[in-house]
Amino acid sequence: MKHQVIIENDVQTQLSDGVILRSTVYRPDTPGRFPVLLTRTPYGRDLAVNSAYFNPATVAAHGFAVILQDVRGRHGSDGTFVPGEHEADDGAQTVEWAADLPYSSGRVGMWGRSYFAETQWRAARRRPRGLAALAPGICAAGNADNGALFRGGAFELGSRLAWGHGSIALEEIRRECAGDPARLARELEIWAELDAGFADGSAYAALPINDVKSRANGFLQSVILPSASEEPGGELSLAWDSPAAGPVPLPTLHIGGWFDIFLPNTLEQYRLQLDASREGQALRPQLIVGPWSHTNFTATYPDVAFGALASSMAVNGLGDLSSIHARWFDHVLNDAPDPHLPGVLVYVMGENRWRAFDELPEPDTQLDLFLGPEGSLGETPGATGAVSYHYDPLDPVPTTGGATMHLGADLAGPADQAAVESRDDVLTFTTSPLEEPVTVFGEVSATLFASSSAVDTDFVVRLCRVTPDGLSIGLSDGIVRASWRDACSGDGVFRAGPGRKPLVPGQTEEFVINLWSTACTFNAGDRIRIQVTSSCHPRWDRNLNTGLRAADSSETVTAHQRIIFGAETPSRITLGTMSRGS
Repeated sequence: MKHQVIIENDVQTQLSDGVILRSTVYRPDTPGRFPVLLTRTPYGRDLAVNSAYFNPATVAAHGFAVILQDVRGRHGSDGTFVPGEHEADDGAQTVEWAADLPYSSGRVGMWGRSYFAETQWRAARRRPRGLAALAPGICAAGNADNGALFRGGAFELGSRLAWGHGSIALEEIRRECAGDPARLARELEIWAELDAGFADGSAYAALPINDVKSRANGFLQSVILPSASEEPGGELSLAWDSPAAGPVPLPTLHIGGWFDIFLPNTLEQYRLQLDASREGQALRPQLIVGPWSHTNFTATYPDVAFGALASSMAVNGLGDLSSIHARWFDHVLNDAPDPHLPGVLVYVMGENRWRAFDELPEPDTQLDLFLGPEGSLGETPGATGAVSYHYDPLDPVPTTGGATMHLGADLAGPADQAAVESRDDVLTFTTSPLEEPVTVFGEVSATLFASSSAVDTDFVVRLCRVTPDGLSIGLSDGIVRASWRDACSGDGVFRAGPGRKPLVPGQTEEFVINLWSTACTFNAGDRIRIQVTSSCHPRWDRNLNTGLRAADSSETVTAHQRIIFGAETPSRITLGTMSRGS
């Protein structure tokens, strides 16, 4: 039954400390009580960004009261915004307020993506009365040292600046300058100048990075850009990690993308809930992973289009994500019939189709492909040898696709790597054309035996699919900051205990690099390729090769890098594989 929908604006929630939060409510224009679906956002509750992901009007018409709330200190809500700090208590109080509304059935589900998803986990930690289900998408809450703040010891420059400057700063400026039009005009002029610098790349080129602080508003200065003491495994990382410290005893629907900046968090949260379900602590979670990025759910990119059934508007013919949310919440909150969604639905690129599973499977086998002479990549180590290149921090390899979120022209997703691979500072290693299809599924890692003339440097590895016509498409990648090599592992877990350790120039070391996860079938005639280089900017901050951080220094040296291969130094990429019929 479809309902007519009432929209109520500026609905107030008063918290225990007197702060008032404001919401927009979409609810059926029908007497009765309905489950409440709540989301909490710092981006403006009426922003249309959700329309392709969760349309509140159409979901409310299915028989739900949908509440979109501005978090503390943002847009319509009172108080001061500090990322993450108040979301547990404020969220829990809002859940209990929602459960007691006169049109509420007393059962509350939470939904939303990115920061909206983080607010779900933080509220759930408080076990508020009435909270009965979570649907986190492309979820920010999780391991801060594996893509949220840092990756392999490198700072996530592009996404942090995009979030702070592009998503947060304007509202902070508006609040800071309330009642002072002249100051507001000055601050907006500064913001626009910096924005132009991100658009043309000049702001990213600044060294030290923290020089950008002098051109930014207070929020970007104090929260986004790294302080002199901020490092992986530090207090900021630990504070970020806390929302996903363990499972919750609730049904959960997890939504992710192969090119999302928070993909490992989504997969880890699903696995935590799955383990809890096996122990009888929760219902079995459900998972959808599409060929999507953090902001693009169309499955269409400049260099690759996966087709209509891959988009959030169709999802393999099951309907759009709004209707999938509605059916799932109807099932878990109203005890409605099973919506017949598979336990796990993942899109496999290459064969360009969805595969359904009861739960996310482990790979059937493990395939090691070894770097060899003349750019070869094969199943056995080749002759011992080495290949070299120079890395100049003042001429970094530009970010081209991948799991990114940048300001300016950098587009996330599967991207043609021709321009990258034409550079002298990018090595490629490629298999012969495949005689049979190979489905790469799950985590990807690389092991490099390498040396550098520098006391610190970076190594970046990227997995690509090369089609018979020569198009090289990036699928997944990763980085290791050499001084943090002992803290990194192939599973992406960053262990800060070993601390930083400089390189001995010229000495061969073993580096393990996690490339996150993917699902792609390399068809007969395709080739598997990996790139090896030392930068991907502005996705990650540049290593200056001096031992000093780009946040604080502008001094650079060019590093001479050697990648070594052979039976005794088996540089390789490790791929999980799955049979085509799985």
